[in-house]
Amino acid sequence: MNLNPALAVFVMAFSMACHSEPNDTISPEVLSAITHQALIVDVRTPEEFADGHYPGAINIPHETILEGLNQLGVTADTSVILYCRSGNRSGQAEQVLREKGFTEARNAGGLKALLSAAGEQAVIPAPTSH
Repeated sequence: MNLNPALAVFVMAFSMACHSEPNDTISPEVLSAITHQALIVDVRTPEEFADGHYPGAINIPHETILEGLNQLGVTADTSVILYCRSGNRSGQAEQVLREKGFTEARNAGGLKALLSAAGEQAVIPAPTSH
């Protein structure tokens, strides 16, 4: 079968869009918050964080997000950007925070998409010596 080249490109693009991750697009609100000094929180495990994270991000695992922010003295009106590997755990953390009045908490989704959208490279900390 011979497809018109324009139709072939459309079919390929449509096929790729249908198989993409649901959280692979970073919202303009998230990018704006990052440029305006939002607190960026990686809600993955400490091991995942050590393998590479967003520049300037802090690590608070999603299970302890509220306690972690409270320990740091973060107030409910602070702009908090959350991310993880895929957007699932950061979505859970966002829900917990919003239920506690953190109106400026936003799920940025996955780390790779966030790095790509912001034009950043992952920070990989140097191993610590004991």
